[in-house]
Formats: sequence, C-alpha cells, structure tokens
Amino acid sequence: MVQEIDFWFTMGSTYTYLSVGRLREAARAAGVLVNWRPIRNVGSLTGATQPPFLDGTAKMRYMWRDIERRALAYGLPINPPIPYLGGDRFKANRIALLGMSEGWGPAYVEAAYRQWFENRIPNGDPENIRVALLQAGLHQADVERVISVADGDELHKGLDQSTETARETGVFGSPSFVVGSEIFWGDDHLEDAISWAVAGQLRPR
Repeated sequence: MVQEIDFWFTMGSTYTYLSVGRLREAARAAGVLVNWRPIRNVGSLTGATQPPFLDGTAKMRYMWRDIERRALAYGLPINPPIPYLGGDRFKANRIALLGMSEGWGPAYVEAAYRQWFENRIPNGDPENIRVALLQAGLHQADVERVISVADGDELHKGLDQSTETARETGVFGSPSFVVGSEIFWGDDHLEDAISWAVAGQLRPR
C-alpha cells in the first residue's frame, strides 16, 4: 500500500528550495500524496541559537555552491548572489500554514521560493509575500485578508503546534520527509522518501 509523505519544512531553509521546486511533480509521478507541514524554524526543534550558516565561513560558501550545482542539475532557476535570511520568515511560515488549510499553500511556497532564488527577495519580505500570494492564484482582496490573518493568535498557535508535532516525531531539520516512522532528512533524500512510500524500501541508485 502506498503511504503518504509528511514534508516538514521552514521557509528560512535554503536547501528546502531544491525540494520545493520538484516535490509536487515527483510525488505526482509516483502517485504519492504529500502533506506539506511548515514549522517555525530549525532552532525550535534543536535548541540552536544561531543560524546554521555564518557569513564569511567556508561552510556558507560551500552551501551556496552546493545549492547552485544541484539547482542547475535539477533544472531549477537560481540567480546568485542570493541573500541569506532577512524578511519575516515566521510570518511566511504562518501564511504557508494557512494556505495548506485553504488549498493554495504549496503554490504559495513554490512562488515565494522563486522570488527568493530568482529575484533575490527573501521569504517573509512584504514584497515576496504579496507577489507569491498573487502568483498562487489569490485575488488582491484575499491577499490583504491573508496578510492580516497571518498576525493573529490562531496562526501563531497553529504554527507552534505544528512545530511541536515535528519535534515529537523526531524531525530536526528542513527539509525532512516522514513516511510512517521513517525519517529522511535533506533534499538528497527526497527520492528515498518517495521510494519508501511506494515500496517500503529504498531503490538502488
């Protein structure tokens, strides 16, 4: 029996761009249902108090080059240099959470990441939010409604609960894919998660 995949992510994650850009098509081709589940940030899962990548470090330089190589291999657009962090990523995650309940969430997340990696407008930036919501198919009146609702207590609590569920599940990074009790961390394990969802085992690479 084909199992569903829980896709845990935060809009502040750079590597998540690689998964967001190809997840829906890969899942559709495999006949797998994906539940998109935003969280606050990775620090909320791990207790980390600083970003995973710091300016001027070899790790930061490697991260951007690695993402650029992978994006080109996947046929995903990328326009370096890309700003790291910036914008209200918590708000972007709350909007994504609302979108999942209303049906336009995946399209919003995809559009928001395109704004970040193609136009260099970070997730959570007001311009990114507005453009991404419009590209996700919302009308202007809905855009204003969503932006207003995103600051309400209900979505704050909802995102906190989603994050706590991820932590209890054992998720510790973004992107993560959970199939039953199996956790697959990192974009390079997307295909492994799909294989497990379809066949209950990994396919040889």
